[in-house]
Amino acid sequence: MYTAISKYQKVHQLHVIYLKIFLLLLFSLVGVTTAHASQSNVVATDNVKAQLVSERSHVEAGKSFSVLLKIDIRDGWHTYWRNPGDSGQATSIKWQLPKGVTASAIEWPYPERQYVGPVANYGYHGVALHRIKLTVDDGWSVNKPIDIAAKATWLVCEEECIPEKGRFEMQVSVAQDAQNVVKHAELFDRFEALLPLPLAIQSGYQYAANDLVKFEFAATEQLINVKKIEYFPYEWGVIQPAAMQMVVLNDSFVSITTIKGDLGFIEPLIGVLVVTDKGGNHQAYQVQSKHGTVNALALNDDKSYIVSLLGALLFAVIGGLILNLMPCVFPVLSMKALSLVSHADQSELVIRRHGLVYTLGILVSFLLLGIALLLVKSAGNQIGWGFQLQSPLFVAGIVVVLFALGLSLSGFLEIGASFMGLGSGLANQSGYKGSFFTGVLAVIVATPCTAPFMGPAVGFALTQSPVITLAVLIMLGFGLALPYLLLCYFPALSSRLPKPGAWMRKLQQLLAFPMYATAAWLVWVFGLQAGMNSVFALLLVCILMALAMWLWQSTYDVSKIWQILGRSIAVIIVVIAVVMMIKVVNESPQSHDSVTNKGSVNYEKFTPARLSQLQSEGSPVFVNMTAAWCITCLANERVALSTTELKTYFKSNGIAYLKGDWTNQDATITSYLESFGRSSVPLYVYYPANKSKAPIVLPQILTVASVVDLLESTEQ
Repeated sequence: MYTAISKYQKVHQLHVIYLKIFLLLLFSLVGVTTAHASQSNVVATDNVKAQLVSERSHVEAGKSFSVLLKIDIRDGWHTYWRNPGDSGQATSIKWQLPKGVTASAIEWPYPERQYVGPVANYGYHGVALHRIKLTVDDGWSVNKPIDIAAKATWLVCEEECIPEKGRFEMQVSVAQDAQNVVKHAELFDRFEALLPLPLAIQSGYQYAANDLVKFEFAATEQLINVKKIEYFPYEWGVIQPAAMQMVVLNDSFVSITTIKGDLGFIEPLIGVLVVTDKGGNHQAYQVQSKHGTVNALALNDDKSYIVSLLGALLFAVIGGLILNLMPCVFPVLSMKALSLVSHADQSELVIRRHGLVYTLGILVSFLLLGIALLLVKSAGNQIGWGFQLQSPLFVAGIVVVLFALGLSLSGFLEIGASFMGLGSGLANQSGYKGSFFTGVLAVIVATPCTAPFMGPAVGFALTQSPVITLAVLIMLGFGLALPYLLLCYFPALSSRLPKPGAWMRKLQQLLAFPMYATAAWLVWVFGLQAGMNSVFALLLVCILMALAMWLWQSTYDVSKIWQILGRSIAVIIVVIAVVMMIKVVNESPQSHDSVTNKGSVNYEKFTPARLSQLQSEGSPVFVNMTAAWCITCLANERVALSTTELKTYFKSNGIAYLKGDWTNQDATITSYLESFGRSSVPLYVYYPANKSKAPIVLPQILTVASVVDLLESTEQ
């Protein structure tokens, strides 16, 4: 089956090119045919008779009414749908309406697929109907008629195509209680019967092997026990119009597999299902498809990365545990362990409470992060794990926080031992606040990291219902909190920690340096996002914030007047710093040339079109999805992907290397991640030269040997 489609595809693409060249030459020679009548609601050419008709002879102010552009088409000829298919042009209308009257977009009946040689178009024969709704403002005067004018263009084709246009003019009266005055009822009823009905079902699409795309729709009574189902996407380039659509029907879902087009990922993808029942009757339904899965069913042949709910929860816990070993989180855990050592003489009950409060801080933070992520996605945005680090302002804020914490640990500034869970207040209320906010800090600094097992879990979560999404994220937080919680609840473990002493102060100062290092790394990320002018401003903000904190601290042992003055100045400095930071970031152009796209000569920038082109040429492809704020990504770059050994291997084996940069928000990369059940970077995918083989997802931790071994075993 796949081989036959592939051969057909090559012939089809060649003929499409020839046809488009022919059309361009024809258009340039023939020009545009203008309708014979120009000052009427009816125009005629040699190929069509077009008419603009109103639903009502009288309309009411403040109400809407419909008009139809009806095109009677010459036998054997056709016009086009909103997506014309392989070639052609959709009918369009430009309105000239008086102030107070507005027009909607064109509403389209469902199309039919029309073959012209090796290509296929989407359009209409016989009669084409296009409905537009016009709305009259409340303030329109009664008995003042509405003058309507429109310029319409359409392309009418047999074997040759002729672009045509016409101008329509009509007048509609305005009266009170005019809604019962109906004209052309039969014609408008005919249009309603052809208009696709909205069908709210779960629907997904995903690319499979051999240049195929597979759509899957949850089965409803409208889609079962039928004779035929055909899919028409609203957007050109999603599929190849002339390709056969292979339909599988069962009681739980409907799948349609065909050859993909060149457009790539779109979400939501809107289209029309035209259903033919066993009696030969037609009905169309409008459906929206997400790029991903339906009811956790795999839509492509490689199901290795699809995990069940229980597996996702287990992976989330394991991923959270491993996060503690990541360089962005480990300093925070070390500080909590240090606080546990310094208060080993406290009662077991108090220590356990601190473990629970620390855990609560982590769980609440993950819950809020999950809610924010769901709200942003529900608004139609494409985001994933670590999405807040794609905001330069958020990154700048974290830089300032980490810089301040580093100063505190160094002993230069004391911003309150309770905040970090250190000091003598561990057993009182402020100490519990310290444990809670340390958990919050752990979540904030954990978001740049994607640990092994964590990627599939979070990716699965974000394709499910909100309840499952939040459940998986909470389990991820539980795994992050688990090591410190175990230390608090099992004295045998905590007794193995070293005894308190002067070494603790030195260790506390030493822990400041990972904070400085993390802050410096985020400054680098910030520079890639917002530019060097913003970096300079951010460094000034850090200095101003340190000055403000010093002024605040210096007023503890002075008179009331000087204390008020010093702290007022500190507050003013903070406000100035924040305003300056926001202003500079908002005025700086975002950089799209991050370091993830520099320093190497053996890769190209990822685009779905380039990936498709390389596959069509029979080239094996290695795809690397990365971001400057992803520590795991940067480690893999240094250890494996940027090494001379792996570059040489790629070159000698003809492996094309595509790299996608997710440092700033990129909807194309987000969609690509979601197609593999992921919501975060890194993601490494290998496409074998043999397109009949499914793409292989590599582990999240790479070495040169592991990459070479996996690629060689795949090509065998």
